[in-house]
Order: sequence, then structure tokens, then C-alpha cells
Amino acid sequence: MTRSAPILARGLIVAAAFVLSGCEEEAPTPVANPTAEKAVLSLELADFTYSFKDGRHTYGHKRRFIESAGLGVVLHKGKVCVHNGEECAEAIVKYRIDPSATQEQKDHYIATKQVTDTVTIDYWGKDDKGSDVQLHKVIRVDNKAATVE
Repeated sequence: MTRSAPILARGLIVAAAFVLSGCEEEAPTPVANPTAEKAVLSLELADFTYSFKDGRHTYGHKRRFIESAGLGVVLHKGKVCVHNGEECAEAIVKYRIDPSATQEQKDHYIATKQVTDTVTIDYWGKDDKGSDVQLHKVIRVDNKAATVE
């Protein structure tokens, strides 16, 4: 589903350019909760809307990333799959969720040709201590209704 990739990234596709300068190293990101072993990140999908565009059932929504352990997270990759996992789009993202904070993103959508479908949304990243973080959500769509599991 090539149409979803720009929506997943929402203009946050990152082109990395590395500049080497002497022996200077980037300072580590400060940790808000040094006793936390790993960030605890969750994803809420809310405020679904429905429309039918370009032959697809389209479900607009908000995405809320919530970090609750006191360690920040940077998500670096996202993936949306529709048609029961048969059609996927991946994107490079750079979403920073600060320690103990919520980041809300509006104007996301998923789109499928099927009236009834299972849609998955996945994100991967690292917390401020370098631990891997992964999010996975399943959405069941049936005509105009979308239900998050």
C-alpha cells in the first residue's frame, strides 16, 4: 500500500547526513528516571472517522504515544499492513516521545479495499538507555466501524 507510507511518516522522513568533526562526541541524552530499566511505551488510536475515497474504506484517527516509565524514546521505523497482512507499507520515521510524556499526532489514516479487514500498525525504536522498543496494534474494520484490540 504505497499510499500509506507518506501518511505513516507524515513528512518526518529523515535524510541522515553525518559530519565528522575531530574527536567530539555527542552528549548522551539525559535520562529523566535513572532507576527505570526500560521505557514503557503505549499507543492509543482514537477519534476514528470514516470515508470512502479512491475505492478504499478510509479510517482517519489520532495516534497517541504515551511513555510512562520516565525514559524517552525515539521511534525510527513504522509499518502498516492491510488486507489481513498481505499489503504493507513501511516508512522511516523520527518520533521523539519525551520521558513521562504523551505525544499526539492528528490526521493519520488507514485505507483498505476490503469491507471487513484486519489492519496492523507496528513501530520500532530505542529508549534513552538503548533498549529496543516495539509497539503493535491490531484494528478490525467492518464497513464504517473500526475497533482497536
